[in-house]
Amino acid sequence: MRVAELMTPEPLAVGPEEPIAQAARKMLENRFGGLPVTDAKGKLLGVIEADDLLPHPELIPHSDVEALKLFEDWIDPGDYAEIFHRYEKTPVKAAMRTRVPTLHPDEGLWHALKTLIENDFRRVPVVDEANRVVGILTRSDFLRLFLEGS
Repeated sequence: MRVAELMTPEPLAVGPEEPIAQAARKMLENRFGGLPVTDAKGKLLGVIEADDLLPHPELIPHSDVEALKLFEDWIDPGDYAEIFHRYEKTPVKAAMRTRVPTLHPDEGLWHALKTLIENDFRRVPVVDEANRVVGILTRSDFLRLFLEGS
């Protein structure tokens, strides 16, 4: 079996200049944990993951209290507005991952699974010879395959 047989063809993507808030809405509305980022011709530029949009307390200097407040019960409702404002004005390119593994439609599934696991990605874009996104392969695709026994 090949990647082309398991991938989701023509996946939803976002552009690098779209606001992070718009990308997050697309993820939430479609129940996706991430999206490929493409240029106007569909060429892969990177991937934006939901994880990339959440604060990481271990990376925050002790002097930056605002992000730490996200994990406390005493968040001021005004803080949410400020975070939303930043998401509205910050482009996807500021948060996307640019070092992204890719797969090709004709590659075997064992290679694809190994790529997903070794790179600690939940989804990997599938690209053609011109680096245009033609599909997406996720860990869930493999779970579905194993459970269906195809």
